Amino acid sequence: MKKYLPWVVRLLGPLLLIVFLAKANLAGMIDTLRGAEVWPIALSLLLLPPFVIIKSWRWVRLLREMGLKLDLPTAIALYTVGIFYGATTPGQAGDLLKAVYLRERGHPMAPAMLSVVLDRLFDLLVMAAAATLGIFALGQLLPSRGLQTALVVAMGLGMVALTTVLVAHGPREWMLTAVLPRLAPRLKLHLDRWNSQLSSLALRPQLLGAVGLASLISAGFTFWRLWLLFLALGLDQVPLYVVVGASALIAVLQVLPISVAGVGVRDAVLIAILMPYGYTSDQAIILSALFLLVNIEHILVGFVVSFWYPLGARRAAE
Repeated sequence: MKKYLPWVVRLLGPLLLIVFLAKANLAGMIDTLRGAEVWPIALSLLLLPPFVIIKSWRWVRLLREMGLKLDLPTAIALYTVGIFYGATTPGQAGDLLKAVYLRERGHPMAPAMLSVVLDRLFDLLVMAAAATLGIFALGQLLPSRGLQTALVVAMGLGMVALTTVLVAHGPREWMLTAVLPRLAPRLKLHLDRWNSQLSSLALRPQLLGAVGLASLISAGFTFWRLWLLFLALGLDQVPLYVVVGASALIAVLQVLPISVAGVGVRDAVLIAILMPYGYTSDQAIILSALFLLVNIEHILVGFVVSFWYPLGARRAAE
């Protein structure tokens, strides 16, 4: 039973969507879709390249800090493929395959894996901070608003602490050479090797400034693209800060193992966000479908690029 429990929990999101669809007005949903403006949707889809480029540049910056070289065009391709794998695997775990691509290119696994983890953490830090706006917007619908806000703040502080331990030389060395060897003595040789491989990475203001700015810009592109979807459906009564907060909250919740590609969870947040402004659940479900359309674009583009960068191709060629 235990091995099936994670999949049962993951079905909570799809079950929520089934409940919403059962109560939905099909005619109202069709009317909402027919009334959608095409140009904001098209622009949202066309903003994928700058979104990926800035994220790829941030990844290259992290890699360079650890002594790993990767040119930007290759990084863009691998990042696009990583988005594809991340969007099609539970908890976006497939994104870690970028580290496997780096190992095939001769880079050590430990810094390659850490670069991917840090890349994800910086995104989550920005989204966790912005998600507090979503909590405030949902305050009248959620029990114990203060507790919900405290949970988001605690999560954000936890990710800041984790990022510090991973990036800062002193805390990371202490964790790898003092704490973890006591918990797992058999891994001491591996931990020592990882500590040596990660020795060049340090918490420097220049690094934090560059990576932090790139994270804010990439998050800005995300919010812009999703705000355009609100405009496409004429949901212009929703304040921008609510759009940002709801989008960030959805991004954080999608990482949790309670859904598949955010299905159901995304709909629940959007319904709760839109109804106080006089919009219907039918409009929220169509908006959620447009959010999903953006994810499908990521999957399709990454899938096509993956044909030029198949896993194991370099190893087979050697």
